[in-house]
Amino acid sequence: MLFISKKDIHKIDQKLIQNAVKNAYELVLNNSYNMPDRIHVENEQNTLLLMPCFSNDFFATKLVSVFPDAVKYDQPVVNGVLILADNRSGKPLAIMDGAALTAQRTGAVGGLGVALLTPENLETAGILGAGVQGLSQARYLLLNRRIKKLWIKDLSLASADKMARILKAAFPDVTYVTTDNSEDLVKSSQLIIAATTSRKPLFKDDPSLVKGKTFISIGSFRPDMKEFPDAVISTADHVYADTLFAAKESGDLCIPLENKVV
Repeated sequence: MLFISKKDIHKIDQKLIQNAVKNAYELVLNNSYNMPDRIHVENEQNTLLLMPCFSNDFFATKLVSVFPDAVKYDQPVVNGVLILADNRSGKPLAIMDGAALTAQRTGAVGGLGVALLTPENLETAGILGAGVQGLSQARYLLLNRRIKKLWIKDLSLASADKMARILKAAFPDVTYVTTDNSEDLVKSSQLIIAATTSRKPLFKDDPSLVKGKTFISIGSFRPDMKEFPDAVISTADHVYADTLFAAKESGDLCIPLENKVV
């Protein structure tokens, strides 16, 4: 059995990962898979997610824990493992670092959103959340668009500054601005990506603030979590979700739907 570590996963070329995720969505379109809705096990504010899936040759189960208070212990909010097995015999083939895999996979989903939904001449963007997921979203954004300025906001300005330094080393031509003000970030950005575990909107519910912009939310995975105000949905020309059950699972979708905002 192979053990594929965090280090191994982060060595893989991001373009290959994004292309693999694109191919996975084509499997979804062709119904070439068997995957139940994601299973949630809640324990107070913490969540265990179980994601089994069968394809023609393999099946896998990803277990991911989301513990928002892990930062207090200098640990990542998201941890997990993925077990890959042969679909003919059931033999386990590999165990992978689930947190690194999730960061790359979710980053690639965001990257596809950027590639398909934003103009090629995109110049400004903002990231809300400077954790592992926010960093991955930024890397895939910069893989797909040659922007001039990237705004970064986090509850910890030190975390935002650290993320800016990491990105500056890899993408030196971009100007990085860290801030503690979400409204300033939204006003200054054509694209806004949220990667937080927030249970309330990160900025005010003002249609004039959000109209004409592109928004990507990857943090809201429970009905009581909501990164964006209703104005993002009510002023949107189009709304896209990577899975149908996200309309029931994500507060950024199910709350506006319940309130008949959309």
